[in-house]
Amino acid sequence: MTMMMTKTRMKRSMTMVSVLRATRTDQDLTMVPPGHRTRRRPSAGALVLQRALRGHLRKMSGVFNSLLTPEKRAIRRVVELSRDKSSYFGCLVQDYLSYMSEGAGTQAWQGYASGLELLQTLRQFITQMKSYLRQSSELEPPIESLIPEDQIDQVLEKAMHKCLLKTLKPVVSVALKEFQVRSGEWLELKENLALAKARLPQEMGVADTLPPDPVAIEKIKHKFHTMIKLYSPEKKVSVLLRVCKLIYTIMEDNSGRLYGADDFLPMLTYVLAQCDMPQLNNEILYMMELLDPSLLHGEGGYYLTSAYGAMSLIQNFQEEQAARVLSSETRNTLHQWHRRRTTQRFAPSIDDFQNYLRVALQELDSGCTAKTLQVRPYASVDEVCRLCAQKFKVSDSQNYGLFLVMEGNSQQLAPDTHPQKIKAELHSRSQATPFHFVFRKVVPSAAALDLTPNLYNLTGTPDPLDDLRALSRDLSAPPPSPLSSGLSPTLSLSLPTTNGNSISV
Repeated sequence: MTMMMTKTRMKRSMTMVSVLRATRTDQDLTMVPPGHRTRRRPSAGALVLQRALRGHLRKMSGVFNSLLTPEKRAIRRVVELSRDKSSYFGCLVQDYLSYMSEGAGTQAWQGYASGLELLQTLRQFITQMKSYLRQSSELEPPIESLIPEDQIDQVLEKAMHKCLLKTLKPVVSVALKEFQVRSGEWLELKENLALAKARLPQEMGVADTLPPDPVAIEKIKHKFHTMIKLYSPEKKVSVLLRVCKLIYTIMEDNSGRLYGADDFLPMLTYVLAQCDMPQLNNEILYMMELLDPSLLHGEGGYYLTSAYGAMSLIQNFQEEQAARVLSSETRNTLHQWHRRRTTQRFAPSIDDFQNYLRVALQELDSGCTAKTLQVRPYASVDEVCRLCAQKFKVSDSQNYGLFLVMEGNSQQLAPDTHPQKIKAELHSRSQATPFHFVFRKVVPSAAALDLTPNLYNLTGTPDPLDDLRALSRDLSAPPPSPLSSGLSPTLSLSLPTTNGNSISV
């Protein structure tokens, strides 16, 4: 009997505890089935606190923005503009990023003969965008109001690194290695690094001083790994500069005397061999081709060429005899590189900005799929259709055509017309109208596809700028023939043909 009473009391106590738990904190918690979590309702005080914190954070953000240096404010504004596809600059940057990144960049690789050509094209695009921004009215406030005239170029350079290289660095790194693997250079470099690493310092030309010890080598490797993660060529060169100065310091501390360039190159070659990092070869190429030419004349440019020379010695390393001096071929390559990178280039013409075209594939069963294609300024519709058939993997391409879709209307373009010129003409209008190029099957007009609903999710290219005209003041050829196929007379082209320096890939 006593045991039954005890059990009853225990059940009552447990029930009371459950009720108390369910009703504590003014019924903020509700009873839920086993296995389910309870959700706490925010009290009025908590909501007030959240709103106050949000307002405080907004104010803090405003204060933070006001504390930014003029340089950082200018860079931020350029980056924001590059993401705005309603601006012409944003369209150019986003189309280029889309082209380079589609299919993890494999589409872009197929158009280049080598990693060097890829980097040169990327450098040219950066230069072109800087030139465009200096003559454009899209930046608000104008960059001249934030940055002194003599600093504008370097600020725009940093901004373009953030707009382009921050996104493309992983793609470019993979592409450069792929080019090396395909050519056999990657395997050869790894083998030569292993051979050079096994050699004594004296066999590598190091004399009269002790090389860095294993601890120092690990420290240098750590710096190189940090350098590889950076996307800015300028910051990469800064890390390389610190590494080279560290090597100089070790040489002088170990011997008690100063050393010149002739002594430094063998030591740098030995250190790179001990680091055993074949990816450094592509990192050096990345810096050499993408670094702002104005920075090649200073200390960074000197150490960059030294690093290139050291890697060249390792690449041409022979097991039977360690090369201690640069070959005449390497010296000639360095001279040609320096002349090419430091020679003043002409301002890009309007054609330089006409190399990318956004085209949508329209199918009855799968809707629209858009790709950014590389199209020459004077490529015909027939050429663009062949490219579209290849990129979209269309087998019966003879039944397809290229159409211009705008304001709900679709018009097939004649085979001998030029889509890039049409795009430029539409951009040059005072009041821009969104438009799209569509690659689809040619059907009788009575059974024409209704394209408009499926194109709302595609990226248009509105908002033309008269500033592009300023980039080609010397253009004076007669206008080409107007479009055929019954297009409106207002769509006749007025852009002259030129011999501008367009990007060729």
